Amino acid sequence: MRQFNAPPGWPDPPTARWRPPKRWRPPESWPPAPAGWRFWVDGHGRPVHGPIGRYGGPSRIKLGAVVAVPLALIAVVLLNPFGGGDESASTTPVRISEPTSTPTSTPVAEPTAVATAPERTESPEAGRTPTPTESQTPSATPEVTTAPTPTPTEPSPTSSSTAPTPTTAPVTTTAVVYQSCAEVRAAGKAPLHRGDPGYSTALDRNGDGVACERGNS
Repeated sequence: MRQFNAPPGWPDPPTARWRPPKRWRPPESWPPAPAGWRFWVDGHGRPVHGPIGRYGGPSRIKLGAVVAVPLALIAVVLLNPFGGGDESASTTPVRISEPTSTPTSTPVAEPTAVATAPERTESPEAGRTPTPTESQTPSATPEVTTAPTPTPTEPSPTSSSTAPTPTTAPVTTTAVVYQSCAEVRAAGKAPLHRGDPGYSTALDRNGDGVACERGNS
């Protein structure tokens, strides 16, 4: 249900269903309504359109203009396709005539090239005597050209002479570790010097660089 929403400083409507009479205007003693004030709201306070012809609601003149403008636009849209179809129909035959002229120009060049070829063949009729002598000379030339053809077969064995490069297998070294000088003597490696396989500081107690020597076991 729509209700009249009085601006600040205006007296409240007598009832919730009160509507201002037609052509009603607020007295000049009342303060002006704020800009953009919505005079009509629903039961939840949300702004809505007021009654037609009442204060704060849409006027009948504006409503008629709103209805007339869409109707006029619809009428223009409905009439344009008929006028546009006539224009499109008139332009289409012009486009069709353009490609018809292109194939006519292409076959004109083809017969001209064919006519020139037979004219050259008839020209040597005047000098028949020099023509047979010249035709015999080029017959011997192709015989000489056939001789050097087998020469490029020689470099073929050179490619096969390349021998594959030998690949060296990696040498695996095993680390020698002795737990005591007794193992060193049993292996016949005593004494061990620093840098020898199996040398370690644990076997060289005095740190002189010689392990498992006499008196250092």
